[in-house]
Amino acid sequence: MRPSLSALVIAGLAAAAGSVDVGAAEPPVLKSGMWEVTTINAQVPPDRRPVTTMCLDESVQAQMREFGMGAAKDMCTQNERSVEGNRMTMSATCKDGQSTMKAKSVMTFNGNTAYHMDGTATYDPPMPNMPGELKTSVDGRWVGPCKPGQQPGDITLANGQTINVKQMLQSKPAGSIAPMIKK
Repeated sequence: MRPSLSALVIAGLAAAAGSVDVGAAEPPVLKSGMWEVTTINAQVPPDRRPVTTMCLDESVQAQMREFGMGAAKDMCTQNERSVEGNRMTMSATCKDGQSTMKAKSVMTFNGNTAYHMDGTATYDPPMPNMPGELKTSVDGRWVGPCKPGQQPGDITLANGQTINVKQMLQSKPAGSIAPMIKK
């Protein structure tokens, strides 16, 4: 069982966008270069855990934050984030279709070169073909410079397809991500 793309996008946006009080501490800006991200959940056996890579720079992070804050404002009735030391705690209540998603996560940073996030999302009513609660962990780590020919924002999915998140975020909401998948 896999969460829908919209559920993953909403969870990611809620996590990335959390509201911030003026003067509140900010999480670190992640180091520019190639990042490897592994997603762990109970529905996927350890030998089939998806690993993606992303060519990241400060402009990609800024664009993702800006997009996330706008989307969260439109879809979420509650969105909070606090940062204490190297730990960021987030919670959000958002609409995903006919379901209400309540998400909570804790992200721990190891400087600007690694992070670990544990999150839980509950859906009421549950999404079709999904459990009512999803628990997911994400490990991200900087692995070096981006590969030659890569552009900031290029994400290579576990299936080998590449999309560019900057292009995806610039496209119209009604557009499809299909044109951004590189062969």
